[in-house]
Amino acid sequence: MATTFEKRRQKVGVVLIAPAMIVIAGILGYPIVRSALLALQDVKLRAGKLDQVWVGLANFRQMFSDQGLQHAALNTLYFSAMEVILVVGIGLGVALLLNQPQGRSGFLKILLVVPWAIAPVANAVLWKWILNSNYGVLNALLKTIGLIDSYQVWLGTPFSALNFLLLVDVWKSIPFVTLLMLAGLQRVPGALHKAAYMDGANSFQSFRYITLPAIKDAIGIAVILQTIWSLRVFDIIFVLTRGGPADGTVLLNFLAYRVTFNFLDIGYGAAIANVIFILTFMLAIGYLWLLKPKPTAGAK
Repeated sequence: MATTFEKRRQKVGVVLIAPAMIVIAGILGYPIVRSALLALQDVKLRAGKLDQVWVGLANFRQMFSDQGLQHAALNTLYFSAMEVILVVGIGLGVALLLNQPQGRSGFLKILLVVPWAIAPVANAVLWKWILNSNYGVLNALLKTIGLIDSYQVWLGTPFSALNFLLLVDVWKSIPFVTLLMLAGLQRVPGALHKAAYMDGANSFQSFRYITLPAIKDAIGIAVILQTIWSLRVFDIIFVLTRGGPADGTVLLNFLAYRVTFNFLDIGYGAAIANVIFILTFMLAIGYLWLLKPKPTAGAK
């Protein structure tokens, strides 16, 4: 009887959410399919019209000889790796501090969320003002305390510009990861730490053998989500550097935009975008796997 009721309940649930799922499938499915088809064509805008020629996998083969794409891929690899390491590391450290009795103030948590709450473009514009070489706050502050003799052009060289973009994105990303880590830390039973202390474990041993294993899923989720977001970075590049200087801040996502809308090579731009989509899709599968409930010990 219970089984029959459960099946009926599930069928009713499917019927109720079916309209919304159809709409979502249409909204998401059409752009994905359309983009995949464009990636298999040579699509150029000529005389105000789209000139489309089926070329198969030629756009994807072009990537292996495109030095601009290879440069953007290296920039993306460096940017993503450093961002994940910094955001997860700093986020975990801040979460550990906020998990202490003296760090559980609501004001501190509100202050923490401010960078995350700022709109992406507003965040980029704010940092453009801070990093300005003529009247930027960063230059004024460093000169006032004597760390620099003259105003610096922080976005003037490729490596410096890329690292400042990294700084901006890390600053914005830390709050969410910190809250994620904090939620994981607050699920660790305090009795375990007390028992470890009674057994003679120091703070580092308690962190290594109790805290880290208990929050490994939260860390895994943070790593995957941050990797996905690092592949999608666009707004700060568009506002702060437009890919310069000397293409030093061109990441794959921005390259797909530039190839499509600046060079009007729509087919090749779609191919680059599809590569990014495949990477994020694979990471999303890993994210869902981590969220999947794990069977408890002894469960059949």
